[in-house]
Amino acid sequence: KVGALISNVSFQAGAFDMAGAEKLCALLIDCAKQGLPIVALVSSGGMQTKEGPTSLFSMAIVNDRITNFIAETGLPIVIFGFGDCTGGSQASFVTHPLVHTYYFSGTDMPFAGRVVVPSFLPSMATTSNYLVNTPGAMQGLVKHPLAEGLDEKLREVDPNVEIPTDSIADVVERVLAGTASVEIEAPEEKIYRTIDCMGEIEKVLIHARGCTAVKLIRIAQKQGRRVLLVQSDPDMDSVAVDMLTEQDEVVCLGGQTPGESYLNAHSVVAIAHNRGADSLHPGIGFLSENAAFARLCRSNGLNFIGPKATSMDTMGNKSNAINTAVANNVPVVPGSHGILTSAEATAKVAEEIGYPVMLKAVHGGGGKGIKVVRNGGEIKAAFSNVYSEARSAFGNGDLYLEKFVESMRHIEIQILRDTHGVTKILGLRDCTVQRNNQKVLEESGSTMLPKNLQKEAFKHAENLAEAVDYFGAGTVEFIYDLKSNAIYFMEMNTRLQVEHPVTEWTCGVSIVGKQYEIATGATIKDIKFQNNGFSIEARITAEKARLDSKGKIDFQPTPGLVTECKFPVRDDMEVIAAVGAGKTISPFYDSMIAQLIVHGKDRKDAIKRLLEALDETCIKGVSTNISLLKRILKDKTFVKGDYDTNYLPVFLDTLDKDALIKEMAYTGVEKGESDLKDLLIPGTDEIKVISPMTGIYYATPSPNEPDFVKVGDKIVLSNTLCQIEAMKLFTHISLSSVPGSGEIFTAKSEYEVVRVNQANSAQVNAGDLLFVVKLTS
Repeated sequence: KVGALISNVSFQAGAFDMAGAEKLCALLIDCAKQGLPIVALVSSGGMQTKEGPTSLFSMAIVNDRITNFIAETGLPIVIFGFGDCTGGSQASFVTHPLVHTYYFSGTDMPFAGRVVVPSFLPSMATTSNYLVNTPGAMQGLVKHPLAEGLDEKLREVDPNVEIPTDSIADVVERVLAGTASVEIEAPEEKIYRTIDCMGEIEKVLIHARGCTAVKLIRIAQKQGRRVLLVQSDPDMDSVAVDMLTEQDEVVCLGGQTPGESYLNAHSVVAIAHNRGADSLHPGIGFLSENAAFARLCRSNGLNFIGPKATSMDTMGNKSNAINTAVANNVPVVPGSHGILTSAEATAKVAEEIGYPVMLKAVHGGGGKGIKVVRNGGEIKAAFSNVYSEARSAFGNGDLYLEKFVESMRHIEIQILRDTHGVTKILGLRDCTVQRNNQKVLEESGSTMLPKNLQKEAFKHAENLAEAVDYFGAGTVEFIYDLKSNAIYFMEMNTRLQVEHPVTEWTCGVSIVGKQYEIATGATIKDIKFQNNGFSIEARITAEKARLDSKGKIDFQPTPGLVTECKFPVRDDMEVIAAVGAGKTISPFYDSMIAQLIVHGKDRKDAIKRLLEALDETCIKGVSTNISLLKRILKDKTFVKGDYDTNYLPVFLDTLDKDALIKEMAYTGVEKGESDLKDLLIPGTDEIKVISPMTGIYYATPSPNEPDFVKVGDKIVLSNTLCQIEAMKLFTHISLSSVPGSGEIFTAKSEYEVVRVNQANSAQVNAGDLLFVVKLTS
């Protein structure tokens, strides 16, 4: 008798959450009570898992329970991987060191399986047959019980491929008889502390993508350090990968979305060990401010190039950060100064400090988990919305409240601090030009912040760094309240920031270079820095302008193939580009594809140089925001420097909207005139509704809500038909946003949905068929 766990392949993975963990743990306990060994068959059903980072918790619980089961009962667990065994949690089962792990012939290996693939092995050669002889990958192969003739077909493709001789029954019989063993090399016991992991960096794992990866690789190579780059499936053809030399290597994390790849912390650490990295740079975003990830790295002997986990605990949690600021006499915006647990408690605090207020997620960032509330009637819905968004985006729904400062400048102070207690304030950045809380332009100084407040900001930043015993590169962010002429602490980023080159150009210090050096234990007491000239950074994004339902300018991501790409080469500028000719911009990540940083003798000169650089930049195949950037740089209000964070939305309303939309839609790729008649289905009164963009299709606003539309529904031009997620943004798709709008689909007509052509969560490309409708009136 054995206990058996067989996965439901029709369920298509993504289901291993805490409820799944509970069921598996219950099975383990039941089998332990009855003295039954366990035979399990595990498959994820493909790469499109939706587990995300939340599966890390359930995986840890189950792995611990498996360890206890084997240690306490002495009974074996045999797991057979089959199909596309590539999901995060599934991979954790089959790679547990005490489990007897076998794979069906022809199975695609899990994340941990990809770890043992040499970088030169073709990416498609990740089947179990190629890895059976790799130490640590598995105990062995078994014949596929349901695919007769599979091995012969594999041999036709590759005569040298490993072919199994054992069946499932053979393996189970041997394991239960005690003749098959799992050999484990006992690790040397050592408790790693922060300082223990510091030392000379020879091979650094760079846990980043896009522009961040490009910059980190550039500096590491300049310092003579070897690079181990990890990339998701879509990023394996990235510019960052092309930068690697013979002494560097890249390992595929597998997966497409962040949850399937870059957020799989244990897989990243396993790769570092397997490929001999001594350190890890967490990059920007993903796990870079995750204290648990820092601890995981250091507990596994990796030099985490970032601050102590305790510093991240304090300053990464916005509620803790505010309390720390208050304790160190750093002014903060009036607010709750603590976590709010209900809409009622939130309403009470809001009444005390006065509307408008801003509701924020404790673990928020990147413009998510934040909402302005202007009166008591909005507070309940706002609390529910922000809580849900925070839970979804960050895995934590804790919220706090603060007074909303309506007219402000966004000020940042760049710090470096070493493990010897030496703190250096390298400069100030003004990041006030923003759209939806996302920065568009960043400058090396502020045109409006008085010198006395700048001096105060420098001192407050230094005090906070020392209060939390910070080390590495960090940024302390302040709100400059124009109305009250005061500064307030906003937050501290315990990582590198995208706009760090702005400060590098004016202070003359390589911030990334010093990050590496501080992590070796070196001091920065002797570094010399200056305040030379002025620098500005422009973020180039892949997006185009359009009008929303209210006639306001909105922006839509435009992933796709870049056919031509050229950036200027000048002594007064730096280009950090994640894009190049022949490269495909993926829909799974954010829309920033390049950073242009220029340096001039003063602000006026820097603006002029940035305009010249943008004029010399050529990107074809996708739409970009270059036209918008040039309009901002020529605007009198921007040039004068007298504005606040409301500047860009107001500026957009003053533009010739049609002209901007036309310019940003231009891709430089010659196309024949589209025949809108192709949308009409011959011999019927039906019309095709095709996708205007590439991304992930969602039929519902959330899993618990009904579909936007179903067959038989009557719709008009403005009705939302679906959402498409691209570059971390959701775009509502209606008849007004698809090809044919205004000519075939008109505002005065009504249509009936005849067919829904896509499954929820499916990837769609521009031009794919979404719906079929017919005219009713």
